[in-house]
Amino acid sequence: MKHFCRRLKKKEKPGFPKFKKRGQKDSFRYPQGIKINGNAVFLPKTGWINFTNTRPIEGTIKQATIKRDGSHWLIHIACAVPVEIVYAPVSEDKAIGIDLGLLSFAHMSDGTVIDNPRCLKHELKQLRYLQRSCARKQKDSSNRKKSIVKIAQLHRKIRNKRKDFLYKVSTVVVKNHGVIAVEDLHVKGMIKNRHLSRSIADVGWSSFLQYLEYKCHWQGKHFVRVNRFLPSSKMCSSCSIQKDMPLKLRTYTCSSCSLIIDRDLNASKNIRSAGISALKTCRANSIGLRNEAGITGF
Repeated sequence: MKHFCRRLKKKEKPGFPKFKKRGQKDSFRYPQGIKINGNAVFLPKTGWINFTNTRPIEGTIKQATIKRDGSHWLIHIACAVPVEIVYAPVSEDKAIGIDLGLLSFAHMSDGTVIDNPRCLKHELKQLRYLQRSCARKQKDSSNRKKSIVKIAQLHRKIRNKRKDFLYKVSTVVVKNHGVIAVEDLHVKGMIKNRHLSRSIADVGWSSFLQYLEYKCHWQGKHFVRVNRFLPSSKMCSSCSIQKDMPLKLRTYTCSSCSLIIDRDLNASKNIRSAGISALKTCRANSIGLRNEAGITGF
């Protein structure tokens, strides 16, 4: 239905609904009746199934989703856990601004630079080899199915490497800072650039911001999304004078205060200042402005 409505909106030929293909995005959900006993889970109309329990189940079990990931079957169990969250007072000393990029994954306002892991790029040669090998095999043959499994396993490896990197970086950032300000990037629009789409999809900005936001919420920290139209790269972080900054220029030189600073470091400092300003404005006015400014925590 989603694609049907999208085609209608674009005045394209919508076509007829099709059945879901077997072997593609195989998943199903149990909304109730789930029980856990050690390393066994009870699913309605299925019975008890053994599984590898990676962590203790806390709270009340609400639903379970069974999903195939390559040659693996995974179970995602959603639980309701009562949590009392107390937000820490706003401290500018523990505030950090983060400028996300492609040359380096993140440049922070304290000067810390996090390298881009480029998880897909490092495996791209092997991925292309497997895809070409699969394309040469006869359709519906057993060898083609084996080749498809190998491709799925490599995609799973790339995805897990990226998630591991994002989880670890987000945990360290949230642990060491009380206020985290980031630019509210429009990733869906940026990814339409055919020259940068693969690199943007590989870096995982959206997932990183999502991890930062929910971890800040859990730990009582403040998370601020700064307006994406803020001229963070064009504005001097010292005197706020603006100038044109083509992407090829990596050093910002201010003609007013003579500040010479790295382009990304300058942007992260501006993001930090804008985040603190937005947080103070919301606290001074009302809680109703919180969501409008993209702020988690108060």
